[in-house]
Amino acid sequence: MRQVRRNRTKEKLAAGKTVVGTWLNLASPVAAEHLAHVGFDFLVVDAEHSPIGLNSVFQCLQGIAGGEATPMARVAWNDPMVIKQVFEAGAWGVVVPMVNSADEAVQAVRAMRFPPDGARSMGALASAYGPDYGARANAEILAVVMVEHIDAIGRAADIVTVPGVDVVFIGTGDLALSMGVPIGHPEHEAAVQAVLRAGQAAGTPVGLPCRSAEDVNTRAAQGFRFIDLSSDFRMLMAAATEALGKIVKSDE
Repeated sequence: MRQVRRNRTKEKLAAGKTVVGTWLNLASPVAAEHLAHVGFDFLVVDAEHSPIGLNSVFQCLQGIAGGEATPMARVAWNDPMVIKQVFEAGAWGVVVPMVNSADEAVQAVRAMRFPPDGARSMGALASAYGPDYGARANAEILAVVMVEHIDAIGRAADIVTVPGVDVVFIGTGDLALSMGVPIGHPEHEAAVQAVLRAGQAAGTPVGLPCRSAEDVNTRAAQGFRFIDLSSDFRMLMAAATEALGKIVKSDE
């Protein structure tokens, strides 16, 4: 009989380790399945900024499930209905964007967990993930809320202490847009570091996206523990551009 999946990403975070994954923007179950065997700790199917519907989310999550990476999804908004659907599609973690207050973090957490810890309802598909899914899901799922607006920075200390928030993930790009400065600007970096300090004080892991392995190493050394390395789309484009750039073309 099928057993409830262990969330190894959550286990590593609980042990104080740093986890590294990537975002899936291509809406490709084939890419999802292959990347699940590369060695990433987690893979996040992006249902916010990609041309993907719930059926494709389901197919990508099922592709990931055969590997060691934790299958996750980012929803388009802090919507309990959508959060419930991606869990029943096979997600073991959900990333909620634009969480700007502790109240909004509470809303996200309640949508992810069954009573008495939350308000999620049980559907028929969920029972396929193990006979004790209802009893164990609250402990195994990973609740990730995104801090990605200047309005959230001053409230970060409240957001990181919301019970049930497993990770606070900084959306560095949208944060920069909301501040009117480029990524890496001193004011932007100060905001990023302020969230990190708040998370460390509360014992809540903080994460952010990185474009390169060098950036991952730098941010991990600073104390970030849930790190997104690029995305399937960016890695595909980078590899294709690099390979093509090495070819001597006959028309040059």
